[in-house]
Amino acid sequence: MSKHEDSTDRKEVLAALADSGRELSTAVILFHTNLANRAGLGPSEEKVLELVHRHRHATVSELADHAGMRKNSLSDALDRLEMKGFVERHPHPSDGRKVSVIGTPSGVERIGALLDGLMTRLGELNADYTTEQLATIADYQRRAAEIQTGESQFLADEAEPPMSRPSS
Repeated sequence: MSKHEDSTDRKEVLAALADSGRELSTAVILFHTNLANRAGLGPSEEKVLELVHRHRHATVSELADHAGMRKNSLSDALDRLEMKGFVERHPHPSDGRKVSVIGTPSGVERIGALLDGLMTRLGELNADYTTEQLATIADYQRRAAEIQTGESQFLADEAEPPMSRPSS
């Protein structure tokens, strides 16, 4: 049971939240599909590239954990990104026995140029909200992403059909 009282207004807001989440999810996937196409990447390659930039000097295993992907699938995507000039592999800065993956400056520039319009328009949207509201939105998105990453890892592991899993 939720720690909030279930009222008609709350149910309506939760329904609107679910609907807007699906709408945003679709818009994000379609945007990133088109972005990836323009950059000469597959959709999963573009998102793996984002993880490489987010987790600087991460190893393949670390990136696979962050992505909720199997290590061999992630490694295949990194191989393709490396061939296309978006990433490089180097000795890890703190442990030379490990290999870290980093984005190339030219890859950053190629993707960044395609994101300029989106980032400008999102900046304009952000101006409509208070700092407190933006902090709440950021907290919700981060927590929702953690849940989705966990579910992605579950699906990648193919442990059991999702319908038979108990909810937490």
